[in-house]
Amino acid sequence: MMAVANNEPNNLETLENQLRALSHDDQVLTIIQDFADQLGKTKDRQKVFGAKGALVPQPIEYQDMLARGLVGDDEDAFALLQGDIVSSDAGYFLGERITNMKFAIASSTCDLVQGRRNYASLLRLQPIFSDAPDAKQLLSEMLKFKSTKRMYLPPLPGDSSNVLGNAVVFDGVIQIRLDDLLLATRHASLTLVGWRIFGSLVRTIMVRAGASETEMRSKA
Repeated sequence: MMAVANNEPNNLETLENQLRALSHDDQVLTIIQDFADQLGKTKDRQKVFGAKGALVPQPIEYQDMLARGLVGDDEDAFALLQGDIVSSDAGYFLGERITNMKFAIASSTCDLVQGRRNYASLLRLQPIFSDAPDAKQLLSEMLKFKSTKRMYLPPLPGDSSNVLGNAVVFDGVIQIRLDDLLLATRHASLTLVGWRIFGSLVRTIMVRAGASETEMRSKA
């Protein structure tokens, strides 16, 4: 039997070549870091990323989007979006229920439709208080986007006056039943650029490739 050429559509090498620049690409994160670097000092970055509506507007509502023609009436009605900031006392981490905390929704929007999945994933929000000894360091680190441990968000509706910002914590995923999540309180959604940043960090955390991993896997 003649071997299938590498450029044939049913060859897995062709598929790998198509996926190579997409599934583990960190170019988006590099672009974000370069943009932040050009803004100058921490206060300048905070002014841009912390501006009202820059990263987190009011919750995006389905009926409003439908009325404005931004979604079709043939599309699934949504109650939640990926990246939404919510509060719920029904999430669990390592078997322990987490209460009195806000979360960012990590699950994809299409998986948040009722009946689509049984469970969803959340990421904890850590408020950065002005009197915390490491507040300045945390803000500087997050606003450079050099670390993939946390993502910067500005103060949210309902935050106390001494909250300088919030950190989406990527170390540790919270589990919640989707039916419970759909009853959560929504505090904010993410803007398009906020969602792009959030998505790039989630992807980097989940599928970041080590320097030798491509070579190792291709030769295994």
